[in-house]
Amino acid sequence: MTLDQLNKETARKIIADAMKILRGPSYVKEPKKVISSGNYADLSREQIDQGVVALVVHCNLSGGSILDMNLYRLIRTYLWSPQARSEINAVVGRYGL
Repeated sequence: MTLDQLNKETARKIIADAMKILRGPSYVKEPKKVISSGNYADLSREQIDQGVVALVVHCNLSGGSILDMNLYRLIRTYLWSPQARSEINAVVGRYGL
């Protein structure tokens, strides 16, 4: 195992432990294997939403669903729908972000 792989595995374990503390009984285990772009639909709603929680906590956001912003729906839609992903990528491409 390379140092990069070891660091990634260590970070993944730390994040999982933090999510266990934060989510309590709502915690869901991460997938055992790496999920590739062809298999994003294999992720459960709970797994995706937990990932959004990690983003919200890490970026110190006030929430993942506030007023006109809903990161939960955005990320689920992006990961589960190849057509929506293509359209979202086109929007991002137009705005240069």
